[in-house]
Amino acid sequence: MRKIGALVVGGLVATAMTALPSAAATEQALTGKVINTAGLATFEATLIGGTADGEAYRIEFNKRPVAWYAYGATIHPVCWLEGPKVTGPYGSTTAWISLAGGYSSSGSGTQTVLTDAWVNTSDDIRKQVKKCAKSGQ
Repeated sequence: MRKIGALVVGGLVATAMTALPSAAATEQALTGKVINTAGLATFEATLIGGTADGEAYRIEFNKRPVAWYAYGATIHPVCWLEGPKVTGPYGSTTAWISLAGGYSSSGSGTQTVLTDAWVNTSDDIRKQVKKCAKSGQ
């Protein structure tokens, strides 16, 4: 436990204590904040097959976005996938954050994704959550 504050009342000191989260809890509770002042659209990534490096996806920008997240909105990454290169305030990336993380048992399906280029998770998303994979992998 760590001391997070002290309050002096009538000469007595009252302190508040809180437990630090475990490493596993921290990993499971990863959040990110949208840092694009115009907000951020999520798109549908369709699984189109496997490659030597893993699964291949298609992210179509000409389709209507699945949803919009406002500046400062909190998102909860589940996994990440490779997609088109996007440039944001920290440089360019091909990492896309999945907010769903699952496929049907046949391995087909879609992910709802947004670019890591405009989400602050304090580090490269590829170092923080697993790469998206078919069910059972």
